[in-house]
Amino acid sequence: MVNHSNIEELTEALAKVWQGGPLITSETAQRLAPQSDADAYAVQSALGTKMGWWTDGRPLAWKLGIAPVTAAPIPNHCLMTSPARLNKSDRFSLFGIKVELAVRLRQPLYSGCRRNEAALAVGETLAAIELFDVRAASWRQLPRSFLLADLQMHGRLIIGEGVVGPWQSHFAESALSVRVNNQVLTGLALRHPMVDPVSLLPWLAMHAEYSGWGLAEGDVISMGSWTGMFEAHPGQHIEARFENIGSVSLEIDADTIGEEMAHDSA
Repeated sequence: MVNHSNIEELTEALAKVWQGGPLITSETAQRLAPQSDADAYAVQSALGTKMGWWTDGRPLAWKLGIAPVTAAPIPNHCLMTSPARLNKSDRFSLFGIKVELAVRLRQPLYSGCRRNEAALAVGETLAAIELFDVRAASWRQLPRSFLLADLQMHGRLIIGEGVVGPWQSHFAESALSVRVNNQVLTGLALRHPMVDPVSLLPWLAMHAEYSGWGLAEGDVISMGSWTGMFEAHPGQHIEARFENIGSVSLEIDADTIGEEMAHDSA
């Protein structure tokens, strides 16, 4: 059963943060955490409608989560093109970084499609960086359902270079290098946890259609992390390169401020 009162209250609380208000306290976030994935998805939808994120009436981009498979629609303004730059006018609670491959569809995908149909529907495969952000304090202590409602911690999706054509199985095995301020970052897995991430697209087609939007030509879908999340800091330049696919980069100006520590101590 959908808890409408909690959905409305959490939607309002998240909207206030997106509009420039303070982070939700950890206590409030835990109290308002959805009781089910269905409730969390209802918050995603209600929040997007309230904020006017999708001028065409539907999302133009999605992020996929893995284990279990989940999804979040990405606000239009959160899509950026590489080389991307954040400055002091950008407001974040943290700078969590994941390097990913994203795909752009060349045709719609419908509920009930098969894996091979999904692979053929891919028009481009793109190097991407996802910046993670949370609209509540002490995010490591928050319930999974709150983070799902909060767009799966989405902050920005930076789209870089890519290759044109259907998805190829060997893309999931592409060699990846990550540099921070021109220093190679070590200690990362640098591979996708799934052998075949495109196999998640039929699930997303079903989910998007059930949500009332569907997947259309031109939609961008981030396919999950090749690196796990690592923390970045103001003053850093992050560049990732997938062999035979391309590179993507993000620069965080030194005066860009993260708010997590300030709100944790408030």
